[in-house]
Amino acid sequence: MRKSNEKLTNDATVGKRAASHGIRMNRVLHVHTLPVWSGSGINVFLNMRDMGTAGFESELACAPGGLLIEKVRSAGMIAQPVHHFRQPVSPVRDALATLELMRIIRRGNYDVIHTHNSKAGFIGRLAAHLVGHPAIVHTFHGFFFQDRTPAWQRRVFIALERRAARWCHRSIAITRIVADWTAEIGIEFEYPTRTIYSGIELDKFLGTADRGEMRRNLGLDESRPVIGIVSKLWEGKGHADLLRAMLALEESGCHPQLLIVGEGPIESDLRQLCRDLGIDSSVTFAGFRDDIPKVLDAVDIAVLPSHFEGMGRVLLEAMARAKPVVATSVGGIPEIVVDEQTGILVPPHDPPSLAEALERLIRDKALRLEMGERGKARLSERFSSRRMVELTAEVYRDALASAAT
Repeated sequence: MRKSNEKLTNDATVGKRAASHGIRMNRVLHVHTLPVWSGSGINVFLNMRDMGTAGFESELACAPGGLLIEKVRSAGMIAQPVHHFRQPVSPVRDALATLELMRIIRRGNYDVIHTHNSKAGFIGRLAAHLVGHPAIVHTFHGFFFQDRTPAWQRRVFIALERRAARWCHRSIAITRIVADWTAEIGIEFEYPTRTIYSGIELDKFLGTADRGEMRRNLGLDESRPVIGIVSKLWEGKGHADLLRAMLALEESGCHPQLLIVGEGPIESDLRQLCRDLGIDSSVTFAGFRDDIPKVLDAVDIAVLPSHFEGMGRVLLEAMARAKPVVATSVGGIPEIVVDEQTGILVPPHDPPSLAEALERLIRDKALRLEMGERGKARLSERFSSRRMVELTAEVYRDALASAAT
């Protein structure tokens, strides 16, 4: 495993060497809305970086600024800004973003256009279709609406996805449930959607660090249990539910610490909620961290109380560090976490159930260790980034073969 991953980390260099020797690399343009370093952004980066040995050279088009673009450029790859990309729907900006992408695609001489998520997925496929591109691939990273989305918005989103499916030559889903869901709402393709798990760098996460040193580094009490959440600070990740569960745990006499790793637009709201609940002394906001494997070693229990989730790759990372997980039973999470075996699944929007599951693990160290070891043993090559890249390259080849006929 280590030898294979070390080879893959040099794939950007492999591509440059191939070009210098006159070898024609197939060129892929990834289209991603925001330059955020989180689930789908990490998926895009790993596919770009490690695709060289499969014969593909990758570029990125997304909104300017942000860590994803920094990572792509630091790896020696090209990142092109789409200045009018924004997350909210904006007819004028979206039309201008479509024109920007059309210009990028025309100039780039790309063999494959690979779009991601809902906004970039629709605009990217539309732009590629309008210029007549013959090999368009789209990845569904999750659900573009949740259970509380107004019915009219659901209808609009579904109609747009059904339309965009006509402009797509191959599709990928990061979990089986996401693939099943596209069929359930009537998104039809001329080919089956391929399920390819959004893999992690297994070698990077398999191992241990100095637990005590990491706790001191993060300002955590070494004598108290630590619950950890690694996630962007967005509304749908359930941070507020977790803070309310923390209050219940305080009242039950558990007195754990909560480590919140990540950054995002609701951070100030979460800090205020901590003060309102009177738990701010037990909560540590660590911000963005680039050493997640070591950070996870400071944690006793990993938690992800999302309201909706395509997969929850951070759960794989926690399992690789032998951490038991508590997560909501939404989206693709049940494909990652085996309830009562590698962790505990709870309903979304349910702080009491979340608190109950966390208290159970806090009070039972043997169960924590047992679930953590089972989770680590469950990890396999199918959840590796190496396998993800191999299977994605197969999809590209299928799309190119169809385009040539």
